[in-house]
Amino acid sequence: MRRALAKRLIPLLMVLVLVIPYFAVSYYDVYGDDKQNLNDANSKKKDLQSQYEQTEKIIEDLKAQNDDMIAYIAQLDAQMSSVDGELNEVNEQVEQIEAEIADTEEKLAQAEIEAEEQYSSMKLRIQFMYEHNDETYFALLMNSQSMGDMLNKAEYITKISQYDREMLEKYNATVTYITVAKAQLETDRETLVTKQEELEDKRASLSLLESTKKSEMASLQKNKQQQENYKAKIEADIKAQDEYIAKIEAEIKAKENSGSANVVKYDGGKFKWPTESTRITSPYGDTEGRSSPHKGIDIGALNRGVAGDAIYAAYDGDVVIATFSSSAGNYIMINHGGGLYTRYLHASKLLVSAGTHVTKGQKIALMGTTGDSDGVHLHFDVRYNGSYVSPWNYLSK
Repeated sequence: MRRALAKRLIPLLMVLVLVIPYFAVSYYDVYGDDKQNLNDANSKKKDLQSQYEQTEKIIEDLKAQNDDMIAYIAQLDAQMSSVDGELNEVNEQVEQIEAEIADTEEKLAQAEIEAEEQYSSMKLRIQFMYEHNDETYFALLMNSQSMGDMLNKAEYITKISQYDREMLEKYNATVTYITVAKAQLETDRETLVTKQEELEDKRASLSLLESTKKSEMASLQKNKQQQENYKAKIEADIKAQDEYIAKIEAEIKAKENSGSANVVKYDGGKFKWPTESTRITSPYGDTEGRSSPHKGIDIGALNRGVAGDAIYAAYDGDVVIATFSSSAGNYIMINHGGGLYTRYLHASKLLVSAGTHVTKGQKIALMGTTGDSDGVHLHFDVRYNGSYVSPWNYLSK
């Protein structure tokens, strides 16, 4: 009896030995390529996202530099306007002084002409007196008709001599005044011309500096435009990558729906909180300081800055990605079925690999700060039917 039973069981066991491994690998055979493609696509997308954020930072920096340059050029323009005002005022003063110098020189020339004429007349009289030895003056007095006439003639002769002295003194005073005035005007003109030259030099320096800054600003604007073009290209690449990821997810969903393999199916239950700490360091959605909405939540370590906190699978599912990305660091993506996925980024260590089936609450990684990260934390996000959705729709602390 036992031998007969053994004879019947042995073939059955042999069949099971052969069949069970087939079913064990059938799931991975069905999804293997899709998982690898999804893995590669997500890694590429994260790298593109990192490049996009870096480009945005560069653009913001260039914009700030451009704004600073515009403000600086405005200051230079204001300084040049001030210098131009001073220069115009000095030019007017120089023109006025030059006009006064010309007028003074004209007055001096006229005074010299008058003095020369007076001097010529005086020389003739002196010469006449010398040649006639005062006889003419004596005869003039003696031929007077009366005493009064003689006194009048004597007074006339005296006045002529006095007039000559007064004219000489007036000439000397005029020459002295004009000479001093002209010297002062010349000094003033030299001072103004020096200031004029200084202002012109200052304006030339400001003009050169402004020209240089405008050239730098043109270079900044050109660089900014190049970065804007690069940013637009990355945006297009990210969009294409999102479409590719959505296509792969759709293919996985189609295979799930076709029943071609035993797959996990999300039953609508609440997710387990994915780590030991509950301290949110960056919430989901629009966040101050970010150029685009945050696609998940960041959870800080139990002890700030200390890596190693356990990271748990939020729900039952199959690991479709367990790899390293320059932006996401060590990260895991789990397919929970029905188009629902969770991701766990920046881990210090991964404890599962792609193709592994995990259960809710299973330890899958350790918290860290790998990739594009500014501190020890877990970035946790949820994708549903190809789009990132709020983790709070599924989480419970």
